[in-house]
Amino acid sequence: MAGVVKRKYESETRKLQKSFTRPLNLISEALPVEYNKFLLLKLFKELFPLMWDSLSKRYEEYESKDKFLTKFGIKKRYHHDEPDVFFFKLLKVKHMVSPSQRARHKKTFNEKNAELAYQSLLNKSNNELKTYDKKMRSMNKDLQTVDPLYIDAFLAAYHKEGITIQGKLEIFYELKKYNTPKVIEFFHKLNDSERNNQVRRMAFEHLQKLGASVRLRKNFKGKVKLYNIETDRFIVSPEDLYRRLESNTIQNKKKFHAFISHSYKDSDLVRQVKSCLNNHGLSVYCDWTSDNDFLKRNLVSDYTKMVLKKRITQSRCIVFLQTKNSLNADRSFSSPWISLEIDHASSIGKPVYSLNFTNDSDIFKQVKYYINNGIYIDDNEVNKIRT
Repeated sequence: MAGVVKRKYESETRKLQKSFTRPLNLISEALPVEYNKFLLLKLFKELFPLMWDSLSKRYEEYESKDKFLTKFGIKKRYHHDEPDVFFFKLLKVKHMVSPSQRARHKKTFNEKNAELAYQSLLNKSNNELKTYDKKMRSMNKDLQTVDPLYIDAFLAAYHKEGITIQGKLEIFYELKKYNTPKVIEFFHKLNDSERNNQVRRMAFEHLQKLGASVRLRKNFKGKVKLYNIETDRFIVSPEDLYRRLESNTIQNKKKFHAFISHSYKDSDLVRQVKSCLNNHGLSVYCDWTSDNDFLKRNLVSDYTKMVLKKRITQSRCIVFLQTKNSLNADRSFSSPWISLEIDHASSIGKPVYSLNFTNDSDIFKQVKYYINNGIYIDDNEVNKIRT
């Protein structure tokens, strides 16, 4: 391992090793009268799950980097221990499971105090997990969990010679809408090797929000080039997007399985449908998530309409969310935007399906669903949308 990289990695590892001391001291008060290293590991995973998850992600990150190096015939650089091995190598763990320490623990053991300590740590752990899960759900509620159909085109465009900072930011913001291993790997590479300070910092902050194991790279040393410090605010409009769609750009290469036509009042329902279709490997277009950088409500214009028509063309079908918010009592569409979307889809021969959340008959060909901790659509029904 190169000297600078080695020192940084080893320094980071030592800090991580020391961070286990306090949690292990707390666990020592909750241990049963008899224990071994495997029980200690089991309790740590149970009582400090977020810390364990962070260690596991760190291992996966460095293991991935080593695999990337060996792929090109370069020796492994990090040799990160698997999480269990890392844990058992901790000096604090070795001390706690030594015969002399276990004998001292047994001699001073108080069952009531141990049970109280265990329950206290368990309650704290559960509260932290709930808070963390709530935060992650809030952060990820609008992200898709299936790779976009156009991801390879975007990744190739990012590394194309002559691309501008705005062009890189456009790709960054597009892929930021997805939470998949391939996309996360791309952001890790940006954090590790992107030489533009703005983009690298943005990649780091995004990975942090996703809960990934990541550290901020310092600005590159040496002679500063314009590219290193160049910035862009990426202020764009519906007209900008339409111009891109009409040209041979990355926006023109996008494809979607389903365009969701809906009432803005049904945003939570849209998220459920999006998650359900993602679980079946289908990518979804929704204007306020898929094009939120360009289609801002305060910039609505005729270009917005033209963009939506283009996105319908790029989609295999329309999925209409039939609700009391999207249909009037006379079964007419409640919004001119829905009318525009359905009319255009029909005019170019795109299939239109209904997910019916009313007691009325279907407006279009039905896609059946079930409610089971959210919306569930079986494979046969999904295949209507897929094909």
